[in-house]
Amino acid sequence: MTSTCEHINEQHITWSVKGQMIYKNQCTRCFVEAKSENGIQVCLKCFNGGCIEIHSPQHSYQHNHYIVLNIRLYEIEQQKQSVDEITQQVIEDIPQLDFETSVICLKCQKMLNSPQLDGLIQSIKQTNATSFGLIIDEYTIQPCQHTLTIQQRQLVVKNLQKCRRCRLSTNLWLCLQCGHVGCGRKIFDGSGGNNHAVDHFVELQHHLVVKLGTITSDGQADVFCYKCDDAVVDKLLKEHLATYGIEIEKQVKTEKTMAELTQDKILVLQLSKLIEEGQVLDPIFGPGFTGIDNIGNTCYMNSVIQVIFSIHEFKQLYSLEHQFNCTSLPYNCVLCQICKVNHGLNSGEFSIKKESKNVQGTFRNFYQDGIKPYDFKLLVAQGNSNFLFNHQQDAQEYWQLLNSFFQKTEKQFKLPQLSSIFSYDQTTILKCENCGGHKVNVVKNQEFKVPVEQPTQDQIDLYRKQEKQKYEERIKTMKPEDIKPFSLKDIPEYVTTFERCLQLVKEGERVDIVCPSCQSLQSFIKQEYFKTFPKYLFVPVNRFVQENWVPKKLNASIKIKEIYDFSDFKEPVLQDKDAIKEQTEQEYTEDTLQILMGMGFGENRCKRALIKFKNDIEAAMIFIMKSLDDPTQDQPLKQKEQINEKFIEQIVIMGFSHDQARFALSKTDNDLKRAMDYIFNHDLEAEMNQTQAKQQQQKQDQFDNQTSKYQLFACIVHLGKSVQSGHYVSYIKKNGEWILYNDSKVAKIADPALNKGYMYIFKRLD
Repeated sequence: MTSTCEHINEQHITWSVKGQMIYKNQCTRCFVEAKSENGIQVCLKCFNGGCIEIHSPQHSYQHNHYIVLNIRLYEIEQQKQSVDEITQQVIEDIPQLDFETSVICLKCQKMLNSPQLDGLIQSIKQTNATSFGLIIDEYTIQPCQHTLTIQQRQLVVKNLQKCRRCRLSTNLWLCLQCGHVGCGRKIFDGSGGNNHAVDHFVELQHHLVVKLGTITSDGQADVFCYKCDDAVVDKLLKEHLATYGIEIEKQVKTEKTMAELTQDKILVLQLSKLIEEGQVLDPIFGPGFTGIDNIGNTCYMNSVIQVIFSIHEFKQLYSLEHQFNCTSLPYNCVLCQICKVNHGLNSGEFSIKKESKNVQGTFRNFYQDGIKPYDFKLLVAQGNSNFLFNHQQDAQEYWQLLNSFFQKTEKQFKLPQLSSIFSYDQTTILKCENCGGHKVNVVKNQEFKVPVEQPTQDQIDLYRKQEKQKYEERIKTMKPEDIKPFSLKDIPEYVTTFERCLQLVKEGERVDIVCPSCQSLQSFIKQEYFKTFPKYLFVPVNRFVQENWVPKKLNASIKIKEIYDFSDFKEPVLQDKDAIKEQTEQEYTEDTLQILMGMGFGENRCKRALIKFKNDIEAAMIFIMKSLDDPTQDQPLKQKEQINEKFIEQIVIMGFSHDQARFALSKTDNDLKRAMDYIFNHDLEAEMNQTQAKQQQQKQDQFDNQTSKYQLFACIVHLGKSVQSGHYVSYIKKNGEWILYNDSKVAKIADPALNKGYMYIFKRLD
C-alpha cells in the first residue's frame, strides 16, 4: 500500500547521495546510536543523523527538513562455518548487522511508503557511514619487501593447532619462514597470548607471520612483519601457505582480523568484580562515570578526555546551552561536538548498567557500552593529521594538541580562556658559576616537566643477572645454529620517589653559554621557578630516554603522595647588583623559536609572531602563514632604549656610584641634565632602597595571595615499553575515591597504580 505526503519534493529531499556525508550510525548531537532500541533518524535533505526523542525533531524544526529515514541496526543469526582440518580453529562469534528502515514525515506525523524513495533508501543503506569509516580508510596496508625475499623451510612436524610453547589454541601466528606456531602478544590486562610469536622472532629473527584463522579463500589474511613493525600485504601468500600444506582455496575465516578487533565492540563483557593486577575493582555507573569505547587504538585519547571533562571549569563552560540555541548543522559546529562529549561523559545517560548472561541464561557480569566520539576525534585531529590514523599515539602530545584545540575554539566563539587554568609565569634563572652573575627570563608555560633518575648500576647488574639465567635455561632446548648472543635491551623496574624527581628539577642543569660579564664561554646552572601558580598544575614525567638514538622507557616505580607543597619552587628574590643585565620579561622561549625557524621561517618573523601570541606556537604559526606576503615581518626588532653608558661614566666621575647613576637616568628618560638635577634634589639611597623593597614586597604579596599547596587530582598511566605501543588508562579522584577509567570500563579502585604515572594533574588548594 502506498502512503505519501505533499513534502516528498526537492525542498525536503536530496535525491542523490553522491558526494554527501551520511550520518546514519550516531546522532550528531548526542551518542544515541542506530543500534539503540529505537534507532536514529537520518534527514533526507542534509543526511544529518538525530536521535528520535530530541535531536531529530529539533533539527526538523530549525531547518524545516521534514522527511527522515528511521534506521535501526540489529544483529542477525549466523550459520556456523566448517572448521579447517589443518588449523582446527574454533570459530568466534563475529556479529553481523542488518538494517530496519522506515520513512517518516515529521510534519505530517505519519509513516510513508512511496516507491519514489526506494532508490534513495537503498543508496543510504549501501553508503559507508561518515564517522565509522573515515578514520580507518585514511590508512592503507602496503606490501613489504620482506614478503618477496623470504626463504622458507619445509615443515617437519605438521601441528598448527596450538602454540608450540604454551599450547594456547587461539590467537595463533604462523611463521612463514619455518612454520613455527606461536601465540600473540600479551595485552596489558593479561589477555591475548603469551608473546611466544614475538619471542620466536627475537630469538631467530624470522620476521614474517600470518594470523591463523584470518585466512580467507580469496587470499586475504592478517600478515605482520616484525622487521617493518607493521601490518603488511603478502602478494605471494598463497604460495607461502602451500609450503606448509595450507590450501588457501579451502580456508574459512574463523577469527577476527586485527582491523576487526580494532573497530568492533569488544564482546567479552566485564565481570561485576573486575580484576587488575590482583586487586578487586568495583564497576560504577551514573553521571561522571561513563566510559569511552576504544575506536581504534584510542586509549591515549580516552584517558586525556576523561581527565579534561572531569575538571569543573570545563564541565561548566561546555554545557548543552549552546546546542539548544545553535542553528548550524551540528557535524560542522566545533562547539556542538565539544558539548556533545561533555554531556555524554557527565550526564549519566550513556553510563547504563547492563547485565550479561551466559549460554545457560544465568548471570555472567555487569558492563556499560560507553560512548564513541568519532566526530570529536576527527575535529581535533585536523590540527595534526597523525592523530587521524588508528595508530597508537603519545598521550602527552594529544594533551598539548587538545589544549591548543580548546584555545582556538574559545577564541572563535569568544568564550572564557580556560587554558589559563593550566598557565603560569615561569621564571628561568641562569647563574654563571664563574662570576656568580645571573640572567632572568620570564615566560608563559603550561606544563611543569619533571625528570626521572635512571636506575643505579647495582639495579642494572641484578636485572642482567636474572635475565641471563633465563636466557641460559632457554638455550638448553635450542639448536646451536639458532642460538643468538645474549643481549640486554630492557631497562629494569626500580623504585624512586616523586620528591626525588622534584629534587632533580631543583638541582637544575648545566648549560654552556657566553657570559657577558666574563666575556667568555662559561658554565651556567639553569633553574626553573614559579612566578605564579596555576589553578591546575600539569606535570608530565620524562620516562623516555635515548640510548644510541633509540628511545627507551624508564620503568621507574614512583612513590607519590597526594598533597605537595611547591613553595621550594617559588621565584627567589635576587640581588640586582648580581644581575648580568636588566631583567626582561621575554614572551617566547628559545625552544619554540627554534621549532618555528626549523620550518623555514626567518628569525625576526618568528620572534614577532611568538611575542605577539605570548609563546603560543600554534597561533604564531597561523599568523606567520597569513602574513607571508608582508616583508616588514622580517625587519630587525627594535631594541628597548638602553641607559647611555657615556652618561653613566660622566656621573660616576663626579663621585656617584654606577647604581645611583643608572637609577637617576632611568627616572629622567636618559636625560643627563635632568638626571644631575634629580641626584642633587632627591635622597637617592632612600629611594633606591624603597624601590627595591617595593619590588620585593610585590613579589611576596603575589605568592602570599596564591597558595603553593596542591592535591593530586588525576593521573594518566602508560603501560608498555614504547610511546607508540602499549596502553593508557587514567585515574581520577571523585568524591574522595579513586576511579579507574580504562576505555569503556569504569570502576572504583582502592589502590590505584599512581606509581606508574606518565602524567600527573594537581589541583591548587585554594
